[in-house]
Amino acid sequence: LIKRIWPDLQSFREGHDERKFSSLFSYLQDADSQLRRYNQKFAVGTLELTIDLIQTLRAGRSQHLREILPNIEDQAMRRSLELAVRIWLMLNVNSSTIAVGPIVPNELPLDWPIDTSLDTLIEDRFMRIPDGQRTKERMKMEGTFTAAYLVNVCGIRLSWTDHLTDHLRSDPHRQVLTVYKHKICLVNHLKSGDACPIPKDVLNEALDTLNLLFPFGDPATKRLLGKGMQASFYNLGVCGRDRELDLNKYEYWREEIQDLLHSFRRPPRTLKQLAFDRRNMMDWAAFWVTVMVAVLTLVSIPCNIIQVVYAVKGYHVAL
Repeated sequence: LIKRIWPDLQSFREGHDERKFSSLFSYLQDADSQLRRYNQKFAVGTLELTIDLIQTLRAGRSQHLREILPNIEDQAMRRSLELAVRIWLMLNVNSSTIAVGPIVPNELPLDWPIDTSLDTLIEDRFMRIPDGQRTKERMKMEGTFTAAYLVNVCGIRLSWTDHLTDHLRSDPHRQVLTVYKHKICLVNHLKSGDACPIPKDVLNEALDTLNLLFPFGDPATKRLLGKGMQASFYNLGVCGRDRELDLNKYEYWREEIQDLLHSFRRPPRTLKQLAFDRRNMMDWAAFWVTVMVAVLTLVSIPCNIIQVVYAVKGYHVAL
């Protein structure tokens, strides 16, 4: 299946590299389950044949959907094509007028209009920030700005998504951050060259955001990702890209990063945040000095009571 999705991938070795794709295999199993459950709703009834549609999409990526699919009223074929897009590019293309299955929280499906090409659909979804918001001045972010810090100190919960279109979507009310989990797919799309319709700048920046929030070699990050399928995510390392701390280098996900920075830089509001927040060492040290004084005070109270009791006993013995 991996070779069908990326036919030009030369480095994949059966058995040795399969663990890198553990999260992708899980996603493919879910797609297969959807096909089996709603079999009559799709024109192509197996996962293998659905993946074969990727070649059709690759060849016709600059064509309108109505040109790829002459019988545009064939909703079953449209569903199969959109599922092939989701498997190939991990973009949540699932038009509301023909979608089947449950709605997943924290995800925002994309509609594919019949008069729009796949290239245009992707271009419209991933847009650079306007020129007026760009500046040459370097805006360096703190090295401690990590997902582990946001989780452990700021109280944010992570929700992993299969779709790049939902990457870094946040829900401030529920304190949930959605993160794209298929880092290996970004790497393989970059290796596939022009065969992937997602611009290389988008793929590279997506990798940069993952390296920013989940820095390789950071102990807290390793602990955060050390369980379940995200262990393979961490073990991929930096994927040939250094950690980018200059906010101005991010042109597609800058607003999302700025929202996270706002949460990160907000003053501590709970005792837990005070205890582990080392951004302001003076406040952190003052908190722990206060805690130590309180502990010593509590310990000294029974000691003083015992001392008084023995003093009274000594007084009575002396009498």
